[in-house]
Amino acid sequence: MSSVTTSTSKTLSVVKRESFFDDSFFNDSWEDFDKAVQSILDKFDNKGLKVDVGTRSECRDLYSKIRSSKIDEDLYASQALQITEKDGKFQAVMDVKDFSPNDLQVRVVDDRVVVEGKYFKKSEDGSSTSSKSFYKEFTMPSTANIDLVATALSKDGVLTVKAPKREGDAAQPSGAVTSSSVQQSSSVQESSSTKQSSASSSVKKVSMSSSSTFSSSSTSSSQVSSNLMSNMESLDDMAQDMKDRLVFSHDTVNLKLK
Repeated sequence: MSSVTTSTSKTLSVVKRESFFDDSFFNDSWEDFDKAVQSILDKFDNKGLKVDVGTRSECRDLYSKIRSSKIDEDLYASQALQITEKDGKFQAVMDVKDFSPNDLQVRVVDDRVVVEGKYFKKSEDGSSTSSKSFYKEFTMPSTANIDLVATALSKDGVLTVKAPKREGDAAQPSGAVTSSSVQQSSSVQESSSTKQSSASSSVKKVSMSSSSTFSSSSTSSSQVSSNLMSNMESLDDMAQDMKDRLVFSHDTVNLKLK
């Protein structure tokens, strides 16, 4: 029995505002739109004109000329469009001046923003018209709140789509180590240390640290040495195979008798 995947879709109301650079509502999108216009100028014009506050008007006029001459060749190639994802937020700004506002539609489909519209063009004598469909789709970051997506259209045809970051979401820093990773690493080191300790016990040698003790008692090093020598003498009568298996060890002290 095959399963059917259903998509959730919601049409957003497009709020109409004043001219893009005259309405402070759009001020956090001005820089993004400047970048979008700059990308078109760099693509189709070699005059080296750079978009900034002083040249913004001149650059937009030049962009409009490029857009008018290229739109029939490719509906999208000369469209100013900028997508920004920062700190979990999503923002899109695009020029939709050439598309009929009445036929412009913005929808949220699952985790995507879909912008659709139609482009109409009349012949010079007005005897005929032609139209093309406009379709743009953007996937929002997983941290964006898709329930709070908002869109606005300026009087001069600049559309913005924004989605804030969900409350409580925090991206894990790159390279961060989780607690389970730390525990696993610790276990590996402990296992490795145990193997090294076992391996060292098979080596026939005597090593002693002057600062080591056999227990929590405060026995002096001379008493420890005396006790060790006494134990060694008492073992002289033991069988050789028993001696080979007898090992005294504590911290950095390893003593194996031959």
